[in-house]
Amino acid sequence: MLVDEYFKNHTWIWDRKPHWAYNTEFMKLIGDRNAIEWTPNVITTAIKIKGKIATIELRSNTPNLKTYQMKELPDSDWKDISNSIEMELKKERNEIHFRAVNLAGVKGPEHKIIIAN
Repeated sequence: MLVDEYFKNHTWIWDRKPHWAYNTEFMKLIGDRNAIEWTPNVITTAIKIKGKIATIELRSNTPNLKTYQMKELPDSDWKDISNSIEMELKKERNEIHFRAVNLAGVKGPEHKIIIAN
């Protein structure tokens, strides 16, 4: 549970009394909001470049992840990919977009990388 002003000034009620989890090992109190809140479906990338080959690894906290998708700009279509790909850098400026898709078909926000040779 995030320990903020709301938490300090309110009590979680269960069956007309304070919830049983108070003062137990099951209620972990956290002061840093970033430690417990995140935006699902957001992708981060780790990129390694060797010569004209880029190795791109994708990570996300996507509940029920179905697939990652990629498209190269300007005009390509989205295609399913694995979480790790190798691609040849054919242009001076390579702009690639990624997104996560969950089992319900919900698409996450686009994650863009640009690699300039």
